[in-house]
Amino acid sequence: MNNKLITALIIGSLSSASMACSKPEKPALPVAEDAVLAQMVKAQKDVKKYIKQSNQFLECVKSNNKHDRMVSEMKAVGKSFNKIVKVYKARSVASS
Repeated sequence: MNNKLITALIIGSLSSASMACSKPEKPALPVAEDAVLAQMVKAQKDVKKYIKQSNQFLECVKSNNKHDRMVSEMKAVGKSFNKIVKVYKARSVASS
């Protein structure tokens, strides 16, 4: 019985470690001009999750090239999200 538990724990730790070394998918972001509050909240959560997964990926990646590409992609996602937030806020103020 203990062997099964130990095996399950080892497999679980290996799979979570391998997931950290998998490059995360970029989150789908809403269209700034049409976004509603629920989409903005979801996008914010998705971006935070993406950044967290990306940081885990960066911790285990060995290639400088992969590291640099991941950092560039993270910056691009952040910049895109910030633009969407800016447009969304401007729309919110204009419609008030």
